[in-house]
Amino acid sequence: MSLYFTLLFALLTVEMAVLFVLVLPLPNKIRKLLYNTYQRLYHNQQVKTVTIILSIIVGLLFIDSWKRAQVNVTLYRHQNYNQDDRLNIANQYDSHAVTPTQALASRAYNQRNVYISGFILYFMVGIPTVMSIVRRLVKYQDLISNKKTQEKDDSEIIRLKKELDAKTVDVETLQKQVTNAEKYFDEQNKPKTETVTKTE
Repeated sequence: MSLYFTLLFALLTVEMAVLFVLVLPLPNKIRKLLYNTYQRLYHNQQVKTVTIILSIIVGLLFIDSWKRAQVNVTLYRHQNYNQDDRLNIANQYDSHAVTPTQALASRAYNQRNVYISGFILYFMVGIPTVMSIVRRLVKYQDLISNKKTQEKDDSEIIRLKKELDAKTVDVETLQKQVTNAEKYFDEQNKPKTETVTKTE
């Protein structure tokens, strides 16, 4: 395999590893971290430029390998018998029309290159698609967790309101008791001069 297809195979391996990690059932924090990293890379202009150039190069290699892989193959078993001399085994096949082994090997290499570059292009489309699904998963998981915390907060608020109502009733009762006690003490401690003047 040539150097550039070795690099492309390494790129294909990296893309498969990234896609494998993305589809794992990871916790929401790790998914959010992966998505935020992807967003930072996606909004970086240099990364966009490298991705576009790389996809153009891989696309050109795909087209080139596809064209080179379109070789008509003729094997010995595909040849017709020579009509004039059926008994002569040496003349049974037309050996000039048979595809040479080197052409078959070149065709196999080009087919391999078609598969590698094709899958790279496929994963270049697949990874952003999976990331959009991960984005929705993170968003909905955050909404669910916010709703759960809000429900916890709501139940806490309801409990605290009940406690506040009970304390308010206690305070009102205590205030009534204080006012009644003040009235009672005021009545008990009226000045005695009023009673003396009444008796005179």
